[in-house]
Amino acid sequence: MIRTRNHVSILGVMLVTAGISIADGPHPWLQQQLAKQRYPCPEGQSPVRGPADAKVTIVEFADYDCPYCRDDEAAVKKVLAAYPTQVKLVYKNLPLDIHSQAKHKAVVAECMGVQGKFWQAHDELLAGAPLKTVTAGVNEGKLNDCVSQGGEGQVAKDLALAKKLGLATTPSFVIDGIRQGGAIGFEQFKLLIDAELSRKGGSK
Repeated sequence: MIRTRNHVSILGVMLVTAGISIADGPHPWLQQQLAKQRYPCPEGQSPVRGPADAKVTIVEFADYDCPYCRDDEAAVKKVLAAYPTQVKLVYKNLPLDIHSQAKHKAVVAECMGVQGKFWQAHDELLAGAPLKTVTAGVNEGKLNDCVSQGGEGQVAKDLALAKKLGLATTPSFVIDGIRQGGAIGFEQFKLLIDAELSRKGGSK
């Protein structure tokens, strides 16, 4: 890729903002991410946080019983707070076989979404709350009927998409088509988001 002086200048500002000296040169992790092939990752009917017209889309694949997902949740929420109009988060399920209750919890959260309580369930499950606490206040009959039918099929669709994208660890992210397996911190999110906003002519 040809880089103009203006591009280098913008990248320099980004790096200084992230606390990285320009003298250090282009950040190697960022350069590696931007050089990756981009893969389509359709939102479908998945739950979304952030504005529909956000310039940058982060698709998260997670498992409610994954300790790394719980740890990375703080970074994800910090990103959404730092970029309230520029970034949206799309949540998709990737319950791992090693966690026996993860798929059930994903279906419960999906079914709570039918009653308008998906993000409540999502936040409480990632915080480690027991299912009794998570489901308090919902219509239990409707919830149980939905869960007994395996939800509305979103969990299965998410698993199929994760397989297609070659994602097998949690959390995994697809940021504007760039796959990232494993947890990443706020500064890494920021580097990539700022680069994408610069590429698209956006600003913080």
